[in-house]
Amino acid sequence: MSDGLDAARALLPGVDLRAVEQLRGGERSSVTRVHATWPGYEPTAVIVKQFWQAGEGWAREAAALSVLASGEASGLVVAGDSPPVVVTEDLGRGPSLADALLGDDPAAAGAAVRDWAQALARLHSAGRDRRARFRAALDERQGEMPIDECCVGVELDDAARLLDARCAALGVSIPTHALDELRSLGERLGDGPGASLSPVDTCPDNNVRVDDRVVLIDFEGAQWRHVAWDVAYLFVPWPTCWCSWRIPDGVASEAFAAYRDAAIGAFPEVAEESFACDVEAATVGWALTSTTWFLDNALGSDPVLNPDKPTPTRRAMILHRLGVAARTTELPALAELAANLADELQRRWGDVPLELAQAFAGAT
Repeated sequence: MSDGLDAARALLPGVDLRAVEQLRGGERSSVTRVHATWPGYEPTAVIVKQFWQAGEGWAREAAALSVLASGEASGLVVAGDSPPVVVTEDLGRGPSLADALLGDDPAAAGAAVRDWAQALARLHSAGRDRRARFRAALDERQGEMPIDECCVGVELDDAARLLDARCAALGVSIPTHALDELRSLGERLGDGPGASLSPVDTCPDNNVRVDDRVVLIDFEGAQWRHVAWDVAYLFVPWPTCWCSWRIPDGVASEAFAAYRDAAIGAFPEVAEESFACDVEAATVGWALTSTTWFLDNALGSDPVLNPDKPTPTRRAMILHRLGVAARTTELPALAELAANLADELQRRWGDVPLELAQAFAGAT
């Protein structure tokens, strides 16, 4: 029976590869911890990520890791496209931020959130001057289908279209200019000033603690975009993750301050009030965009996001995010739309609060 390492072996001739454990498996890829022995050396651990088909996920991850150094992300060992595979250094079995949030120590969880924010700042700082290299790396891997280094405008256009359709079906009024406000974030928070290389899916489980710091992993969605989109994960919170429990406001604020302190050398603008406004705008953008992803299931049976872990319901996530967006003064038409949609959904579902992450369950 094949152990799934043939593609990695073809890229590493003479290296003995032995699977240790499968870390993840899914529709797009599988991730395996592997013992690798180079001739004349002691065994070391690597991570083999096998993609089921070549495409944007493989190209973006291989390109991003090729322009980042070990310590900024998991160091790239080798990558190939036929079949598509990425081999990286193994960062070890350290816990993730998700582990801390699902633990029982609020102080440790708060520290983990701050460490995550500092890791994000380090990555943004390292990537800020590497757009040309990232573009060149994508060009080398994109094949016949061009891959944009920034997808923000397209993603917001899709979200606006879906919001228009969903609100029409629900009988929810869309204020004048609301969808224009959403689309306008593509220019405000796109690939211009304030942008850097982003992993995109900076979920609480897409990181590993290595000694005294956190390192981000999973660059399948990597693109070049404004850093506010990643920082806003603190306030949505965690828009693309199953582990989307609420965190105390004070914890989010402290982590935001830690990000600013760590990023200010490369991004002096993060100290300005305008950056806080950009993060608020990104938070609203995430709130409305993620609603379009989850609304159909939430209107149905609302199946669990992760059957193996405790997760909030989509209904709780949506109502919380719309509530956050409704309170903004940064994008007034979108705030009104969020309030209108929240009212209709609460009428259908009742009050479905988003609970604090388990580690903060006793916080007030």
